Amino acid sequence: MLLGIAINGWMLVAGGAAIFLLMVFQVLQGLRKIKFKGKLHLQVHKASAYALLGITVFHALAALAFLGII
Repeated sequence: MLLGIAINGWMLVAGGAAIFLLMVFQVLQGLRKIKFKGKLHLQVHKASAYALLGITVFHALAALAFLGII
């Protein structure tokens, strides 16, 4: 259990898929394939980067707990 949530293997797979999709979105924003204009682009890019960081940290903690390391 991590933060009161029982962790299963499928949860880690779903988390990894979500992180991957966020990384693709972040890269497409950085390459300006997904276009935002002006300050909005920078704000969306920053917000998605912080979301990616938060989800990545939670995913790493969940994986370590699932493997019994922590």
